Amino acid sequence: MPEPEIDGVTGEILNAYSVISRSRLYAGMAGAPLPISLHDIERFLSAKPILIDRDEFDAAIFALDDAWRERWAQEQKKNGKQKQ
Repeated sequence: MPEPEIDGVTGEILNAYSVISRSRLYAGMAGAPLPISLHDIERFLSAKPILIDRDEFDAAIFALDDAWRERWAQEQKKNGKQKQ
């Protein structure tokens, strides 16, 4: 299956999420990933302007982060690494 075409705005959001998530904090013995914060987003935006509305940008970053953390939690359960 060929890679989907990604428009400029979507590419910008995906790239921003990749950069922002590099500063993610982890907690607990299992090293559970903490959610990205507004501070993390603002730190990114202080160095790089965006082409879309800030509220839409925040919502997209938070949605990507929620999906990633949900998948991480599912993988932990599947691998028996997290109490149920």
